[in-house]
Amino acid sequence: MNAFEPLEPHSSAGASTSETSSSSSATPQPIMTPTRSLDEFLESAYASRPRFGISKLYYAIIFFALGLANSGDSAEMGCTNYILSSKTFQDDILKNGDDVDFANRGAAIAGAHFLGMLISGLISGVLADIYGRRSTLLVGLCANSIFGLAAAASRNAVELAILRFFTGIAVGAVIAGVVTLSAEIAPPSRRGRFMTLVASCYTLGFLYTAAWAVVIFRGDEGSWRLFMVINAFPTILAAFLVSVFVPESPRFYLGRGRLEEAVNVCNTLASRLNYDRSSYLSEDELRRYLFRTKEIGRMSTLDCHRNGGNGE
Repeated sequence: MNAFEPLEPHSSAGASTSETSSSSSATPQPIMTPTRSLDEFLESAYASRPRFGISKLYYAIIFFALGLANSGDSAEMGCTNYILSSKTFQDDILKNGDDVDFANRGAAIAGAHFLGMLISGLISGVLADIYGRRSTLLVGLCANSIFGLAAAASRNAVELAILRFFTGIAVGAVIAGVVTLSAEIAPPSRRGRFMTLVASCYTLGFLYTAAWAVVIFRGDEGSWRLFMVINAFPTILAAFLVSVFVPESPRFYLGRGRLEEAVNVCNTLASRLNYDRSSYLSEDELRRYLFRTKEIGRMSTLDCHRNGGNGE
């Protein structure tokens, strides 16, 4: 059976004669039973939420976690500028004899991060489509946290450049997960608003890094290693929040033909919003919606061919 066909046939009770049966088979009729798409269900569930209460807070936490993940990305991007200007960093990592080697060592450390982001940007979207948006996001956040903390223990420029390269790869994976999840979990009427809020958190990461740079590098002896550890905190916290509160995208499951899992995610979100359980989405309803959409499109195509054949 096709993944998008109804679980049970839906035929008219009055279609008992062979003539009616043959007519129905010759010309498919759209299924008139009311059905809802994923977006329509999420919209109705969000619209039914209480004005105040825990249910509203739960949805806010989901997008706070995604925004924090976005902030962690920008914090990792912005930290290089500050450590390169640190005297202790120059003495520990950039010193080549009596000179500070910005041209080779400094450029390699800064460039390695962006090279990793470039490579990740080319493949992370594909990985998110294959393995899931949430899985890609979590892998990126965990890798970002690990490599970010490990970079604080670097002994030389080569070690730091390698770790910054892998941090850049992790940053790209986070971006792929954050953007798609914030779009596909949000209710349609609030999608633009929620995506803008998540995107604006990117600026907060730079502000977070700048604030700690002022505190730590106030004097010449500020520790760049401590700065990099603190810089990893938003990503670590985001990894925890995403693992606990953020579900996989129902649209990812739908695109893979995993309708039961898509329905389960939608109903889980609806339950957090105190949506009426009797109005939950069912797998059969989703199948009927998809089948109906397919049949309407098929009939429209046939009509176009007929009209074209009649010279209209």
